[in-house]
Amino acid sequence: MKPTFNQLISFCTVAEVGNICRAADKLNISQPPLSRQIAQLEITLGAKLFNRDAKGVNLTLAGEQFFADSRAILGLLQQACNNVRAVESGQKGFLTLGATMYASYSVVPHVAMQHREKHPDIDLQFQEMVPADLNAALQDGRLDAAISFSESATPGIDSMVLLREPLIVALPANHPQVQAEHFSLESLSDDPFITVPRHSAPMLYDSILHQCLKAGFSPQIGLEASVQQTVMNFVAHGVGVALIPASMENGQLRGVAYRRLDNARQVENVLMWSTKNKNPTLPRFLSLCRDIRDDLAVAQA
Repeated sequence: MKPTFNQLISFCTVAEVGNICRAADKLNISQPPLSRQIAQLEITLGAKLFNRDAKGVNLTLAGEQFFADSRAILGLLQQACNNVRAVESGQKGFLTLGATMYASYSVVPHVAMQHREKHPDIDLQFQEMVPADLNAALQDGRLDAAISFSESATPGIDSMVLLREPLIVALPANHPQVQAEHFSLESLSDDPFITVPRHSAPMLYDSILHQCLKAGFSPQIGLEASVQQTVMNFVAHGVGVALIPASMENGQLRGVAYRRLDNARQVENVLMWSTKNKNPTLPRFLSLCRDIRDDLAVAQA
């Protein structure tokens, strides 16, 4: 037979006040049942816990050890109760965020830093994916939220724009147009373009195509790559040129030069989540992202 939590609470109360009558009042029970509980506890443990005299009770050496251990046990129980309430309310737990590699150069570091500062008890877990895989991962619950390029509306997926940024041109460092005094996108009409496959990121692909069409030509697609870092590596090795989101310049890849465009099309960084997601930490994450959208725009300016 083992002590019950009620016995531990009664024992600790008696030990703290040093008097069974006052302990009974504090516990809102009568003295005889409390005395029987303590007596039964001593029988269960096979040890005398209190010395009794006319003034009250005081702990024996065995009682002092049991008092220390009992308080630790009750403290853990209280902490367990606090933890489950915190998880249920979204104050504690974990959230899985997925993002494209590109978002790691734009909004993800700022979001992660702010989340750690404001919600240190929520473990933010990160997974990097290509854009085409993010929606499926949101719908089947592998991800709680995702950051990617804007896409067409998907039933059951809600979204908010975190950041808009322009397309810029990435050129091999030795390209003749790097030093051109008056650069124009039209000057690259004969160059092969490295771009994403349309099925992977349709909005980004269409933005690149429309930017070129606005400059008066249809781009020659040299190679396609789903990951922006791979696009940049191809440019660095002279395989072609590329239109990329401006934040990719943060990668500072050797062998790549960048040129700005007048009236460049804007690329959107979008936060997405499933409307069916029941993770209690998700509302806090969404609230944080709404609060820091202006900060993200300033950080990328």
